[in-house]
Parts: sequence; C-alpha cells; structure tokens
Amino acid sequence: MRIIKVSATQSTNSLAREWYQSNKNEEAVCITAFEQSAGRGQRGAGWVSNAGENLTFSVIFPNPPIDVAAQFALSAAVGLALLDALKKLNIFSLKLKWPNDILAGNYKIGGILIENILVNGSIGASIIGIGLNVNQTFFQDLPQASSLKLIAGNDFPTDEVLKYILVELEQMLEDLKSQSHIEILRKYEGELFRKNKVSTFLLPSGDYLTGIILGITSTGLLKVKVEDEVVQTFELKQLKLLY
Repeated sequence: MRIIKVSATQSTNSLAREWYQSNKNEEAVCITAFEQSAGRGQRGAGWVSNAGENLTFSVIFPNPPIDVAAQFALSAAVGLALLDALKKLNIFSLKLKWPNDILAGNYKIGGILIENILVNGSIGASIIGIGLNVNQTFFQDLPQASSLKLIAGNDFPTDEVLKYILVELEQMLEDLKSQSHIEILRKYEGELFRKNKVSTFLLPSGDYLTGIILGITSTGLLKVKVEDEVVQTFELKQLKLLY
C-alpha cells in the first residue's frame, strides 16, 4: 500500500477526502501525519494526540465491496484487523468497545472513524481514519486512556507499528470481497467489550440505564437486554457505556 507522510494536518480524514477527489484510482492509499491538530472522534469529540508519539492516519479504500446498508461490517472488519495487528506486537487483553474503540484491559488505546463518500447511491470510497496511542505516557483529564508503551513498558517505532497494521488492513480489505458480512459481525461480537455482562449506560436525558450487552444488529445498532427481559436497540447517540 502506498504511504503518504505529511508533517502536519488538521485531520488526516479531511486530507484523505481531498486527496481522493483529485486522485481517484483503484488502489488503497494511506496518509499519515506526524502531527494532527484537529482530529475527530465519535460523537463529534476531538482526538488529542501528542505530535510524533502516536499514529494518526487514514486509509483511502476505493469501491469497497459493501452496500450502504451494510457499512458497519467494514467498521467491524477494521476493528478486527487492528486487534490482529496489535496481538502480533504482543499487546493482549484487547477488546472492541462499541462501536469502534480499541481497548486494552479497561483502557482506550485507539479509535476508528470511517467516513464514506457516496457516488450515485453507492459507496465510491471509504476513508478509514485510525488513531492509536503508541508512545504517549501522559493523558491530561483522560483517566481511561492508555498507550502501547504504558501497557508493554517499552517504546514502539511508530513506522513499524503502522506497517503491522497496514498488512492486516490490506488482508482485511481483500477478504471483504469473499467473506460473509454476517460472519464479520459475529467475529466482532466475539471481541465485544462487556458482552453478556451487566453494565450501566448514561442516556441523553441524564438518566442511567442498567442492562446486558447481547451483541449488535446487522446495521451496527447495540442490542441491550433491559428490565423484564426486553431487548432494545440503540444508536451511538442514544446511550454511553460507563465503565
């Protein structure tokens, strides 16, 4: 996979989108930044990363073999590929926190933000944005954040970590052509953080909800069993897992 390195950008996803608009082709391309000043996460949150200590990059994936209705399968597959890469770096106790956070133990070490470019009702390209905490050791006001260095006790060359990840991503992108989306989602459920455990959620109203995470729907909604054995489904903005 071609790798484009930039010294600084506001957001690798935004830069990748601009690059795609003027460089449409059939090959996947990775854009990685030494410093990202306005990275984006889920729920409109920012992604804060110390310059040079972590990985902030985006992969442009033209013509992904998925329908718009099944786009969560791509997010799930990317998460699984990241876990495979990190395991090869001897990082364990890994889980995927719905919808697309990477956890080691109870600590967040990475996140995924996928933005799809639609062309005539189909996905013309997927911009796969990934942030991974590699060598950063201090996270101000983020008590649940961690990094590969804090977990393993040693530095990691960021270029080497990126190569491990891109190998797994390229294999995942190839497998998407033949792998069942249902199978991908079932594998994702097998790595789902706090699955089948009693958990507490914060609702937009400020109220709390107690339930058990059962899995996800085919479109990526979270299935939670609440009182009286009732199973409800939730979108990202409808609840926040407390842990």
